[in-house]
Amino acid sequence: MSIQRYLLVVILSVVTLASFAAALQGYKASRHSLSSIFDEEMKSFALALMNSPIKRGGQNTTLPSTFAYQIFTDDILLLKSNNAPQQIITTQREGFIDSSFLSKRWRVFVLVENDTKVIVAQLVDQRVESIEHVLLEAILPIVYVIPIIGLLVFFAINRSLKPLNFLSKQLKQKNVNDLTPVEVKDNSAELKPIEQTLNLLLERLERSFEREKRLSADAAHELRTPISVLKITAHNISIAFEDNNITHQHIHELNNNTARMAHVIEQIITLNRTTPENFEQSKSTIDLRSVLQQVISDNYEKVELAHQSISLKSHAIPFYGDSFSLEILFDNLIKNAIKYSGENTQISISTLQGDDTVEVIVEDSGIGISQDNLDKVFQRFYRVKQHVETGSGLGLSIVKHIVELHGGVIALSKSTLGGLKVSITLPYNAKDVDCG
Repeated sequence: MSIQRYLLVVILSVVTLASFAAALQGYKASRHSLSSIFDEEMKSFALALMNSPIKRGGQNTTLPSTFAYQIFTDDILLLKSNNAPQQIITTQREGFIDSSFLSKRWRVFVLVENDTKVIVAQLVDQRVESIEHVLLEAILPIVYVIPIIGLLVFFAINRSLKPLNFLSKQLKQKNVNDLTPVEVKDNSAELKPIEQTLNLLLERLERSFEREKRLSADAAHELRTPISVLKITAHNISIAFEDNNITHQHIHELNNNTARMAHVIEQIITLNRTTPENFEQSKSTIDLRSVLQQVISDNYEKVELAHQSISLKSHAIPFYGDSFSLEILFDNLIKNAIKYSGENTQISISTLQGDDTVEVIVEDSGIGISQDNLDKVFQRFYRVKQHVETGSGLGLSIVKHIVELHGGVIALSKSTLGGLKVSITLPYNAKDVDCG
């Protein structure tokens, strides 16, 4: 069932039930009121008869009346209406009573004054008929109005749902590549939030599709070279195998190329995982110092193999962020410092905490990066040609992406140690917790 039909049925049902409930309640109240009015008329009529000249002889009255009546003096019938019997209608002394005579039910009023008794009676069916006639005239307009209300409700609902129908039409006409914003014609307070929510969803979808397309293109571009190299290496190994001339160099090349491809794939997966949608769901309060200590510990074996030294100057810093992505961030920075600074070099990591921000500084005493390349290194798959070591070209791109997810900024400059200095400034969103 459509919303339009559902609302129409519900509103008309409510209006109809409410109308009939009100009519029923009004009927009960009106019936009681009208019965009281009829009783007052009977009483007034009895008083009029009591005060009118009474002639003996049992003549019928010439007074117009819808009531049946009898007038007795000393139990002798003096006067009666045409629809009244000869015998006394009731023996009640005085007041109102419901009685049966002439095979019908009557409402009877008895008035006694001295030796005169006036009895006034009215058919119950006649009374009910009169009451129902009055009430029917009052209820009929309500019955006639319900269809009119139905039409008005129909047009009102139809008018109110036009913006929604227009919105639905816009969404139906969109193809899989059309993620442009939708627009509601009417400035409806109820539909504006829906419009805004849909447009935000379309915007997120567009960004997500762009990321996926860029990721696919970048992955295809980056993996093309190692795959080609692997094919060549495999071909060379097959020839060497036929000649029974496989050397450690062949195996070394195969391992290096395989490791490079695995590294590229790992970085691409990491970059794809750290999306805004995943990021917001995984934030919690962490200690930045503990994260840095853990990453240093994970890379310490590589530091020793390169005969390097690494130091950390920091205190406990409670910070509200994503622990997983921050570990990736610092891991990439430390790995780059280890990889590109060379042997017998120094790596320094420090933190500076301000009122609203916390700054993490990673610097080394290596060869650094030329001024021309400082801005380019954040581009995906860009590699500095001056470096002997080669990587995926994704490390600093991932670092910048994670920094921006945390609302921070990253800057590269020359270190006082002689190499590269990476400064990361993050907004201090820490909660009041004790990190020890």
